Amino acid sequence: MRVRNMILMVLFSLCIAAQCFAADRYVTLLTHTWEPYVGPDMPSNGISAAIVRMAFESAGYEVKMSFNNWDVSLKMAKNGEADALFPTYHTTDRETYFLYSEPFLTSPLGLCKMRPVHSFSPGGVAYDRMKKELIQYKTDPRVDQTQALRDLSKYTFGVGKGYANTPEFDTADFLTKITAANDEENILQLLQGEVQLIVIDKYVAKNIMVKKFPWRSGDIQFMEPPLSEKDLYLTVSKKTKHAKQILTDFNDGLKVIRQEGKIKRLMRVYGF
Repeated sequence: MRVRNMILMVLFSLCIAAQCFAADRYVTLLTHTWEPYVGPDMPSNGISAAIVRMAFESAGYEVKMSFNNWDVSLKMAKNGEADALFPTYHTTDRETYFLYSEPFLTSPLGLCKMRPVHSFSPGGVAYDRMKKELIQYKTDPRVDQTQALRDLSKYTFGVGKGYANTPEFDTADFLTKITAANDEENILQLLQGEVQLIVIDKYVAKNIMVKKFPWRSGDIQFMEPPLSEKDLYLTVSKKTKHAKQILTDFNDGLKVIRQEGKIKRLMRVYGF
């Protein structure tokens, strides 16, 4: 009888432990609408969401995902109101609040301008519709980004509120910058002539133009090369219980799906 009771106690303990473990394999994520990377109305919520969800599920987690404005999601994640935030760029100041995963995608971040509409003089000199000089790099930003920005300092730049761009751009106090609430409003500033250049992801700009301003989809131009090919990360809040374990499990799951070729297949499906 004593042996039977001991077995029952052991089995009961194992069941309780299993339930606790199962409860811990649940992760809450915050994100924001940033199409084509992530969005509530996109198939599987976009490629970033698909990759993150797939990596966690590969590690045995159940995923709950919520959408908010970027600044709201960032603040909530800092306060530990969710386990993690994605997709994010890396910044030193955010290391105070977050643990960074391995990167799962890259984002070509750069400048967009209005596409010039040329009228050619007999001598072959080209002008745009507004009779202004063409905006172009004089210095390759891959060689010296600060100088490339100084060369463009007479223009006004549109930037997203609370967005991390490149260190060179964010610390360029010699530039005139006008803040927009989001990428769509930033593009609208450009279309309306309130700014001459905006900082934006290449694919985000293309997606917004096709979906929101299709009649003007050919009016803006991404300036090559990008300012940066920025890695995208999942960031786990340091206030989250088992934050290091969640991060390790995500990275392990990410490695598995990358080795299985699933990320490359998703990139083809989403047109990256």
